[in-house]
Amino acid sequence: MSLPPLLVGAAVLFWGWQGDSAALAVAIALLLEAPRWVRFRFALEAADYARISDLCTVFFVGSVLVLAANRGVAHGVVGSVQWLPAVLAPILLAQRLGPSDRVPLTALFRYLRKMKQRNPLLKVPMLDTAGVYVALCVIAAGVGNRQGHGYYAGAVLLAAWALFALRPRHASVAAWVLLFAAGAGLGYGGHRGALELQALVGEWIAEWYMRRAESDPARGVTDIGTLGRLKQRDAIVARVYGAPQDVSRARLLHRASYNAYVGTTWVGRRSTRDVLQPEEGGTSWTLAPVAAERRVRIAQRVDQRRMLLALPAGVTRVTGLAVTEATRTGLGVLQALAEGDWIQYGAEFGSGIAYYDAPGIDDDQLPPGERETFSRLAQELGLVALPPEEAVRRVMLHLSGYAYSLWREVPPPAGMTPLADFVTRTKSGHCEYFAASAVLLLRAAGVPARYATGFSVMEYSDLERAYVVGARHAHAWTRAHVDGRWIDLDPTPPDWFSEEASRFAPAWERFADYLRWAAYRWSQREELQASDAWWAVLALLVAILAWRLLRGKRVLRGSRTGAARARDYPGTDSEFYELTQSLPTRAAGETLTAWIARVAPGKYDDALRLHLRYRFDPQGLSGAERARLRKLCRASPAPAT
Repeated sequence: MSLPPLLVGAAVLFWGWQGDSAALAVAIALLLEAPRWVRFRFALEAADYARISDLCTVFFVGSVLVLAANRGVAHGVVGSVQWLPAVLAPILLAQRLGPSDRVPLTALFRYLRKMKQRNPLLKVPMLDTAGVYVALCVIAAGVGNRQGHGYYAGAVLLAAWALFALRPRHASVAAWVLLFAAGAGLGYGGHRGALELQALVGEWIAEWYMRRAESDPARGVTDIGTLGRLKQRDAIVARVYGAPQDVSRARLLHRASYNAYVGTTWVGRRSTRDVLQPEEGGTSWTLAPVAAERRVRIAQRVDQRRMLLALPAGVTRVTGLAVTEATRTGLGVLQALAEGDWIQYGAEFGSGIAYYDAPGIDDDQLPPGERETFSRLAQELGLVALPPEEAVRRVMLHLSGYAYSLWREVPPPAGMTPLADFVTRTKSGHCEYFAASAVLLLRAAGVPARYATGFSVMEYSDLERAYVVGARHAHAWTRAHVDGRWIDLDPTPPDWFSEEASRFAPAWERFADYLRWAAYRWSQREELQASDAWWAVLALLVAILAWRLLRGKRVLRGSRTGAARARDYPGTDSEFYELTQSLPTRAAGETLTAWIARVAPGKYDDALRLHLRYRFDPQGLSGAERARLRKLCRASPAPAT
């Protein structure tokens, strides 16, 4: 299939327009269309095309890895599709600067190369990649498009351009236009219907999500063991910057609290919920009208669009938070509608716990399955009727005698809950067990308490000059209401961090930290205002690779008709064509083989066989065979007519 002139360039420009990469698209379009007006070609061989294809594969895999490191695997793969026209442009450029305007199929598939090595006689088809490239441009434009009417209109125009050039010459132009317009109209109806369905499904999901969020914006619920599973990951989820005296007061970054324990699940119930209004400028949000004493800057990975911010307990104001919506609840949750891979914001905070609901009916309830165990333990510890301060001290002292362990060796005995097993038998567990047990013991003593989750800020990185917070720093602790105010209590033994660090830190941790830091800096490149020198270095590397590839290649020169480029097909210089000039007239529709057999039976069989191989075999002829073809054609006298 022969594409109409300039269609490839138009498709690239369409991709750049939809993906906001206009400058890059213009450069690629000029490169791919330039061979129409230049006279030289390179004598590229199958091995050269294979090297170029392999290089593009390396670029593609590299883009997937970089984007996956910044956005996650799913977003990385989808995002890399958006850049396919740029990554694969060298293949089409090599095709258009090659001798035949085709690429051997072995260049694109390593499996076919191995088959060709095992069987040198295997015929390899030659492929025009222009049509595939145009289709990829349209697909890639759909990945990064602006979700407007322009995408469909552009895709229809490109399709019309290509199909009009391929229409049957005897077909009526008016009929063709009418049929194509009808198809485009029906397609637009399907296109709009799909968009409406997508929006409807999105609304359903958002409504369902918000219903869950009203009961608990974290996840609706959190199970005992959730943080334990999270701790087995080593991904960086946040970075904390600030003066040491300020960071020291922000050791616990709160995300969500829960006030009801059902089975083995903590649930948030009956909390207030407010939609915040930003200050002038749209990036500062006041949570409580209290003067702040300290400030830290936090960079947090966006794990989902409606994300929970990790904040110090006494935060009263958040600055530099570029989100479209922010909601807070009475359980200390600040939920934001965020875009991108990372967000950065400043947290101004003071002492105490801000924007937190007063104790409610859920904050002093013992769940039926745990009531007997924790009431009995509270009696044994003498917690009943103690002042709240003394009850807190005794609970913390009692749990300090327990051991920290991320793993449970054996499940609880039949009829015993995990928490009951923890406080009566094993006395060993991770932070979730310590925090949940402290909550229930304090409630048994008459002190309102809640279960809090978030992250612990413990690990300083000299490389980043910041505290890094990983998934393994996920933490649970207790909030208790004492003397009319809420306070944070962390009953987990303080050696939990060092134990987990020794258990999970790999031998190559420093190298892994460097890779994470590099990926983060790359994701923040716009904020860092990276120099254009990096692009110059990349261009220089590409130029060096091109020079190494084309160095020593023979340059072929040919004529051009008008502004259009004439294609150079292999075998067009065969002497067999000179021989056929003296033969009787060839009948209409008669094949070359049938014609030669009719006018000169058996006379030119060897010459015809070599000519056909020279003309159509991708491997061509050897030097000796090429010389023999020339000799046979020039030595053969013409038959009598």
